[in-house]
Amino acid sequence: MRKTTGLLSVLVLGAAVAGPVASAHAAPATASAASACHRLVVKANSSNNKALSADNRHSYKKAIGHNKATQKYTVQAKGACRHARHAAEIRRALDGARDGVESAEHHNRRAYAEHDSRAGRAAAHAERNAKARLRIALHYS
Repeated sequence: MRKTTGLLSVLVLGAAVAGPVASAHAAPATASAASACHRLVVKANSSNNKALSADNRHSYKKAIGHNKATQKYTVQAKGACRHARHAAEIRRALDGARDGVESAEHHNRRAYAEHDSRAGRAAAHAERNAKARLRIALHYS
């Protein structure tokens, strides 16, 4: 009587059961370009909102981090949206938002380093302008 057959069949059965379950939880292989574009614009908008919230709490160092993330997402969204239906409008809005976020990051650095509340207000103003541009990009994406 062989004792390894039972162990081998359990391993084979376990691999057969684990295979479909693992693939069922995997992300879909292809995502449409439009959804990728919209998802990245949503992430940029969310990150900008977090930066604006941090500015309102005078947490300038946290706002700098959120500004960097917003810049990253706007650059990625610009690449993902290059074949969108309204690509020119989205690109223009994302460029404007990125410029505003860069300005906000500069003001946040100044506010953090020099304890300058005027720079903090300027950063919040730039982030509100970026928020308006991101809303335009959201509309077209």
